[in-house]
Amino acid sequence: MGDNMRNKVVLVIGGGGGSGKITSIKLAAEGAKVVVADLKTEDARSTVNQITNDGGEATAILCDVRSEENVIAAVDCAVNTYGRLDCAINIVGTNTDFTDITGVSSENFDLMFEINSRGMYYGMKYEILAMQKTGGGSIVNMASAGALFGQRKQGVYNATKFSVVGMTKAAALDFAKEGIRINCVCPGPMLSEGMKAMLAKDPHFADQYLVDVPMDRLIGQEEVAEAFVWLSSDKASAITGIALSVDGGMAAD
Repeated sequence: MGDNMRNKVVLVIGGGGGSGKITSIKLAAEGAKVVVADLKTEDARSTVNQITNDGGEATAILCDVRSEENVIAAVDCAVNTYGRLDCAINIVGTNTDFTDITGVSSENFDLMFEINSRGMYYGMKYEILAMQKTGGGSIVNMASAGALFGQRKQGVYNATKFSVVGMTKAAALDFAKEGIRINCVCPGPMLSEGMKAMLAKDPHFADQYLVDVPMDRLIGQEEVAEAFVWLSSDKASAITGIALSVDGGMAAD
């Protein structure tokens, strides 16, 4: 166990699975008290159980980012359980369609913006309000490599993730003097559980995504989690308003 996050209170929205789960476990191993919020309560509890079994401290709560009330409740859970909110990580996002914008239904357009943009807005808003009461904090948002440049057949998703970078940078400027740092992480194509399942069916499935990755490999979820943990910690104390690429070199092209 390290102590880079000793006694910090951290809310991880989307902490029940994938890079969110890994991030939550890493934060707890560094000494943080972690509130694991997730749409799937069982997944949140599973993450918490792993943390507590390893000697850490954590609490699980349901959070659907489409619900403003759910997000408020998650922030309140951190404050009411542990006394304050020091850090927040918002791993929020969905992509319903891999097609050009003419192939995206109005319903899916609304859903992607509701989750990726409005859900991120809810998280940032109430996390900032909580941090203002205790004199500062750190927020790290999940964006995407597709938040930095256009991608074929990703128009609506790109738009939602561009909005995440925009909100991150603007809020970083607005709250810098209050000691609240706000950054985002922009992963390239990840070796997620969904990707693993597709690769099991078709070993060449990822080839279409690797064309634009100079390192010619998928990004590990643990690599993304490391970026979240580092940006949250005091080791990144002078860093705010950045979109950190964890993409195998895509943004360098």
